[in-house]
Amino acid sequence: MKLIHVLAIVVLTAFLSISGTFLIMKKNYENEVSKSAAIQLENSQSISNVDDEEEFVSTVDINFGWENPTYSQMLDEWKSGDDPFIDNLVQEVIQQMSHQKIIADEKESSIRITPERIVTLLQMVEENKDRFQHSDKYLEILNRWNHGDFSTVDLDHNAMWFIQGTKQGGIATGIASKEQEQDYIFRVFGIPLEKQN
Repeated sequence: MKLIHVLAIVVLTAFLSISGTFLIMKKNYENEVSKSAAIQLENSQSISNVDDEEEFVSTVDINFGWENPTYSQMLDEWKSGDDPFIDNLVQEVIQQMSHQKIIADEKESSIRITPERIVTLLQMVEENKDRFQHSDKYLEILNRWNHGDFSTVDLDHNAMWFIQGTKQGGIATGIASKEQEQDYIFRVFGIPLEKQN
């Protein structure tokens, strides 16, 4: 009888050991599967974020789209009573100012839009309406911009483009997103995001 008891204890111990090992292995496997699923989910979200980031398209024309310091300085230095720009230069300044807010395949030079520059150009056109063939159009655009309305900036750009009539390429096809404009201001004018208005 003692032998049966010993044999029963050995079998029971072996059974419990095997069962315990099996349960531990099953639990570890489930944990690994769970971790693997979590990693795959995290990776798919990261890939999704990368895809979202890849959807961003810069609006900077790396061939021609840099700041025009000459026209910028002329605009910044103009004072009431000074000789106004010639008609074609007003068109060019409005067009180059619009570049930071539009999408186009080409952007030949840029002037950063600032409230001061809008006011200066507006004052120049108002004081010299009779000298400009398209003063009404300039005033329409500049008054809208002066009130912070850039909802038709792509059309404003194209109006100047068509008035000039001598350009090829560079027609605006849309309005840049806020992120695209911020990127443009940083890359073209060198103004970091934290210093942009």
